[in-house]
Amino acid sequence: MEIKPRYLRYLAAIGTHGSYVKAAGALNISQPALSLSIQRIEDITKAKLVDRGRHGARLTRAGMALARHGNEIEASILSAAEEISLLSHGISGRLRIGGTPLSASGLIPMVISRILSITDDVAISVTEGIDEDLMALLARNELDVVIGAPGTAANRPEFFTQPLFSAKTVLVTRQGHPLAQQNSVSLASLQDALWAIPPHGGSFRAQIEALFTANGIPFPQRTVQAASIDVLKNIVRQSDAVTLAAELIVRDEVARGQLSCIDIAEPVAVRVFGLHTREKKELGDLGELFCQLVTEQAPEYVAHEADPAFLAVTS
Repeated sequence: MEIKPRYLRYLAAIGTHGSYVKAAGALNISQPALSLSIQRIEDITKAKLVDRGRHGARLTRAGMALARHGNEIEASILSAAEEISLLSHGISGRLRIGGTPLSASGLIPMVISRILSITDDVAISVTEGIDEDLMALLARNELDVVIGAPGTAANRPEFFTQPLFSAKTVLVTRQGHPLAQQNSVSLASLQDALWAIPPHGGSFRAQIEALFTANGIPFPQRTVQAASIDVLKNIVRQSDAVTLAAELIVRDEVARGQLSCIDIAEPVAVRVFGLHTREKKELGDLGELFCQLVTEQAPEYVAHEADPAFLAVTS
């Protein structure tokens, strides 16, 4: 007997809602029908998938593994419905893009502007976030492509990765900061400095922590944490706080005379940004065009000098 897709959706609903009653309500089926379906799939798999107790229902590890596929099915159904709706309104292309702050603030807008110069018969959405969250959305089929540097998170068989560019990490201070005149600075000399850093949970925060650990340097205690790179840059620009960032993401502020970049004396691993898609997923004409243009324009983006006319308008 085969596993029916709806059974996977039912497991996913139980995992989301934590009870048979709520899951049945969300699925618009009766609770006995839901219970019978779960019993059938447990018979098929010969595994216990749901633990029921006084406080609700929880998926077992086997149940969570199957529910993950149920979430993908649900996302695919919603995606198909949205695509049909767009087609009915004359929109022939839809693309869901994920990007970390570096790519979302630079490369992705460049590529979208190129696409719009070719056709505006599209529906494009851009989600900015940390690498791990974006790759999770890609895995659940809630994004079509991701541009980021997730490190080992990308080395999974369900993903296809095409390297695009590398980003050098530097120390960033405000213009006029006492450190700004130095060519390089050791992290060991910054133990008493105020740091503006991303919170726990992201790959860049993990890289920062690994950098201190690898060099035997205690992690800074005086910190201001913010998830947004724009918030971090503004904190540094308006105070004596320092931060670590990709040189590419602050180059416009450096050109405006707002921030300064300083090389780090300790060895720092280069972050490699890539284009990530689901293995064997058909992206359609719009997705294929996006991937082609990203590959073509990544070198141009990395080599780009801040445009003086743009800086005059945005200063």
